[in-house]
Amino acid sequence: MSARSRLIILGLALLGFGFASYSAWVHYKLMTDAAFQSPCDINSTFNCSQVYLSRYGAVAGVPVALAGVFWFALVGLVAWLSTPRAASSSSTSSISGAPGGAYVFALSTIGLAVILYLGYTSWFVLKTACVLCLGTYVAVIGIFIVSGATAPGSVTQLPGRLVGDLTKAFRDPFVLVLTLLLFGGSAYALSVFPKEGTRPASPVSAASAQSDLDFKTAWFRQPRVDLGIPADGAKVVVVKFNDFQCPPCGQTYEWYKPVLEKFAQTDPGAVKMVLKDWPWNSKCNFTLSGGGGPNHPGACEAAAAFRMARDFGPAKTLEMEEWLYSNQLTLAPDTVKSAAQRILGFTDFDQRYVAKLPDIKKDVADGAALRINGTPTLFINGVRVVSQGLMPASYFEQAIQFELNKAAGK
Repeated sequence: MSARSRLIILGLALLGFGFASYSAWVHYKLMTDAAFQSPCDINSTFNCSQVYLSRYGAVAGVPVALAGVFWFALVGLVAWLSTPRAASSSSTSSISGAPGGAYVFALSTIGLAVILYLGYTSWFVLKTACVLCLGTYVAVIGIFIVSGATAPGSVTQLPGRLVGDLTKAFRDPFVLVLTLLLFGGSAYALSVFPKEGTRPASPVSAASAQSDLDFKTAWFRQPRVDLGIPADGAKVVVVKFNDFQCPPCGQTYEWYKPVLEKFAQTDPGAVKMVLKDWPWNSKCNFTLSGGGGPNHPGACEAAAAFRMARDFGPAKTLEMEEWLYSNQLTLAPDTVKSAAQRILGFTDFDQRYVAKLPDIKKDVADGAALRINGTPTLFINGVRVVSQGLMPASYFEQAIQFELNKAAGK
C-alpha cells in the first residue's frame, strides 16, 4: 500500500465512520424517542426512518448502522497500522511487511457485497433511499477502488499468513489495546442498543422517564379524527391503511402483532384492530391514476384475497394474512390467485375478486378523504401516526395503554 493510497483509505474510512455513526444515533433515537423526527427524512423517497425501522435495518439483531461503524473502524485501523511500501524497509510498525492493502481490499470486497444487497433492498424493495446510507456506500466503493489498485493479487496469500500477521501485530501492546477497544466498544454498543419491541437494557433513568412523559404529553396534544368506525365495545380502535405488498406494512404487522395479542390477553375486547385497504395499484386505487408512488402489481388481488379469507373465519383469515406478508417480494396477480384458491379451497377467484372490488375502492375513498399519502398510516383512537416513520412497537404499546388508562379515568 502506497503512502498516498493509505492516506485516501484513511480519509474514506473516517468519512464512512462519520456517516455510519450518525446513522446509528438516528436509529437509536427512533427506537427510544417517539417524538424524534429524523433530520434526514426529506420525503417519502428519501427517508432514513423507513429504512432503519424496516426489516432490513438489522440483521440477526445487529443494526446495520452499528455493523457499519465497526467495519469502517476496522478498515481504518488496518490501514493506519499498515506501513506504506516506501517506508517498509525502515519501519518498526507491528504489521510491517504485511500486505495491508490486500487486507483492506478483502474487507472492502465484503463491504461492497453488503452495500449492493442493501442498495437493492432499499431501491427495489422498500422503494426508499437513505441519504446517510448513500454516504456510507460512497465511502465503501471508494475504499474498494483504491485498495484494489494497490496489489489485489496478494489477497491469495492472506489465508496462509493471517495467523502469523495477527500474532506479530498483537505483540505490540498498543495494537492489542486498540483492537480490544474496537471489539469491546462494539459489543457494548450492541448490548445497549434497544431491540425492536423492547426498551434499552440499561436501568430506567430520569431521562428515560422524562422521555416517556414527553411522549404522553405530546400524544394527548395531537388532533383526533372521527373515522366513523364503530367501537363495538372496544376502548381503543386502531385503524391501519394497508398494502400487503408494502414492506413497512409487513414490518408493522410483525412488530405490532405481539402487542395486540398481549392486550387481547390482559384486556379482552378492549382493543379493536381495523384493516383498511390502500393498495399501491391504479387498478383499484383511483388516487394513483396520475402515477406516483410505488407500483405493486399484486396489491389489489392481495387486498381482495384477504377479504375473501374473512368469509371463511378467523383461522383462514390469519393463514391468508401470514402468507401475503411472507411472500411480499413475489406477489403478483397469478401468485395471489393461486395461493388464495389453495388456502381457501375454491376455484372462482376472479368472480369473488369482482365482488370484493367495490369495498376496496370504498376504503380508498375513505383514505382519500383523510389525505392518506403513504402506507402504513395508522390511527389510534383517531390520532394519526405519521406514515413516513414507523412507530416502534414499544411506543405503539404505550399509546394504546395511554388510551386504555384514559378510558378508565386514570
